[in-house]
Amino acid sequence: MESMMGERFAELARLVELTSDAVALCEANGTVLHVNHQMVILAAAQRDRLVGTDIKDIIYSDDFERAEDHRMPFTLDGKDATCRIKLPDGSFVPIRVRARTVSPTTLAEDGERDPVGRILVVINSLEEQYTRDRQTQRLFAELQAVNRRLSGTLSVIMTAAGSKDLPSLLDAVLNKLVDALDADGSSIYFSESGGFKLRGVSYGLMHDYVPEFIPYGSGIPTYVLREQRPCSLAIVPSAYGKGIEASVFFDFDTHMSTRLRLENVPPYRTLIAVPVFFGTQVLGILELGWKRPCRPRALDARVLEVICDYLSIELVGLVSSLRAQRTEELTRSLNRMREHLFDQSEDHAAVWRFVSDEVRRVLKCRTCSVELDPDTGRYVIDFEGGSRVHLPDTIEDMFFSTTAPAARVDPGAHAPFSNGGQSSWLCSPEDLTSVRLVRVDQTMRAGEWLASRGLPSQGVFFDIRADMAADGSGEPVGRTEGVPGMVLLLRDSTQEPVDDIEYDYLVRLAHDFEIMMRGVRKTNSERHIAQTLQVGLRSDLGTVPGITTDSLYSSATRQALVGGDFYTLIRLPDDRAVMILGDVSGKGIEAASMSALVKTALTAYAWEGTSPVSMVRSLNGMLMSFSRVETFATMFVAKIDLRAGVAEYCSAGHPPTVLIHPAKADPDDPEAGSPAEIELLTVQSGVVGAFEAMVYEGGTFTFEPGDILFMYTDGAIEARSPDREFFGERRLFDELLHASANGVEGLCGTVLSALDAFSDSELDDDIALVALRFDTVGASDEQK
Repeated sequence: MESMMGERFAELARLVELTSDAVALCEANGTVLHVNHQMVILAAAQRDRLVGTDIKDIIYSDDFERAEDHRMPFTLDGKDATCRIKLPDGSFVPIRVRARTVSPTTLAEDGERDPVGRILVVINSLEEQYTRDRQTQRLFAELQAVNRRLSGTLSVIMTAAGSKDLPSLLDAVLNKLVDALDADGSSIYFSESGGFKLRGVSYGLMHDYVPEFIPYGSGIPTYVLREQRPCSLAIVPSAYGKGIEASVFFDFDTHMSTRLRLENVPPYRTLIAVPVFFGTQVLGILELGWKRPCRPRALDARVLEVICDYLSIELVGLVSSLRAQRTEELTRSLNRMREHLFDQSEDHAAVWRFVSDEVRRVLKCRTCSVELDPDTGRYVIDFEGGSRVHLPDTIEDMFFSTTAPAARVDPGAHAPFSNGGQSSWLCSPEDLTSVRLVRVDQTMRAGEWLASRGLPSQGVFFDIRADMAADGSGEPVGRTEGVPGMVLLLRDSTQEPVDDIEYDYLVRLAHDFEIMMRGVRKTNSERHIAQTLQVGLRSDLGTVPGITTDSLYSSATRQALVGGDFYTLIRLPDDRAVMILGDVSGKGIEAASMSALVKTALTAYAWEGTSPVSMVRSLNGMLMSFSRVETFATMFVAKIDLRAGVAEYCSAGHPPTVLIHPAKADPDDPEAGSPAEIELLTVQSGVVGAFEAMVYEGGTFTFEPGDILFMYTDGAIEARSPDREFFGERRLFDELLHASANGVEGLCGTVLSALDAFSDSELDDDIALVALRFDTVGASDEQK
């Protein structure tokens, strides 16, 4: 065969050795006549084992079937056909086959052309092509991934550029990162006082547990902070370990594993955690994760680094704005509480309820009172009215025996946004004189003890007992009014500790509380002084034969029990009397002391026998000699002559006094009687004690038996309804006409009831009401 080939196909054999394709020359029936070196390599067999073999036993169809009926498994028209070549080990390799029938170029021995055709088969291995195709596809896919990551990085940077709103910035960045890097979720933590605070998560984590706060010294953010580099980590869930601390994370770069507490486990199985630097300070930690185990790409970590480098520039300004907003929020809260503290300082229980609700709302903490149990002599923490836990030691030993953490280690403490406007409050713990407050965390004995019992263990302890101490009356301030002497504000371990801004907020609140309590003590002191001043000088009406009286005094300054309104009826000889009703400006000790002075002076003037005008003029001169321009008085002074049925009066800046003439019936003709009438005493002068040259005028009125003289201070007509409408003179006169029909007894009480109903029992001023009924007019029995 070789000889024949050497003679009849020598030229063809030489040519096929030059090609890189595998070539076989066959008889028309498929017998292999010649193979080149590439065919030997492709078929993995010796040449002598291939020559003489039927090509149909070497090349099979793409379905691994041998051709039947002596047909070839490929066409002979030179077109490509996909087949399989069988190797000696029984395996198959995919190939592409092209075949044609060729004729010899040499003559036979008899000089004629050989009529027998031959088949030239050209074979290429598709396995190598498939491998090249797969490699090309892989490279193309990687190129697509790189382009996608590059596009995603540019998109994230464009989103962050010039952003003015931190929440929307983080929302866009985190979600675009997830899309760009084919992750399941992303989250970002900011470095805060005491640990790392979660500031944003992607949409894919909305229904997953993500730790809200991770304290320094634990968790993945602390590990990244120590490493100061991007970390590719694998999370081993706690189900594969033992106990609560059996969860671990594995660093792909260092091949080291670290324990992880259950509450600090992120919702990933694989993640890349990258620090966000500003200079040498760590602003926060960005995490990108997958919920399936995988090996993070090094390119992904580099993409995150680039994004974090750019984010740090934007975050500095936005975080500063965020802290400024927090400071503004706390300032607004302080203003609300300050307004409530000083407007409602009389009702300590209501003040405490408002303040505790506001602090719980703003700081998201619990407020727990700390009290002394009289039965055991030990201190008890009352957890919001629920369980009561006894402290193992005294307050001093539990909270003040060790140095309290005035501030936590904060990597961002020297960043330009660290203070966030706190100095605007202008208050520090050194400004407190009696209230003590101290931070509580697990480094302190109290915090460690609370944590060991599974209770909230970080916050602030308030001791306000010094401001609740007994005042000059010997009565404890606040304790009987629902305000605890000691309070714990607590957060659990999943929340961040009280940071510096929040601590300054509480210091400011404590300072305002001290100011309020000083005001309460001052008010209490003034109350006792005022009550002492008016012992024996209380407004009362003396007994005067021929006059029946009714009076009532209602003070708007309830804690003082006294005010500036006063009245008295003085009996003089010869069936005469002097009626005095006055109102000194102000309330409390100022008004009480001045009303005592004015009433004493007028009483002295009355016994001298002077006229009402002279009495008021003399009083004005006396008050002006004190140079107390800011203190003045209004008054009605009447000198009554019961024998003559005449009275002189001076009304100095006072509302018009009313003289009521009751209805009179005719015994002979009931229908001919006269109805009740009201006469106003309208001669008016200016107030007393305001101007030295004030001119005072006097008036007179006559009265008959049964007439009622009704006097009142301006608090009666200036009472307001809930709609802020004045009670006014018209309503007062109508009420007097109606009520006087029942006589003088209880008349003042009836009028006050009408005022209470009109104002919904919210009278804004002191009220004095006096009614005198003239029973006897003419000479007395003794005179007769």
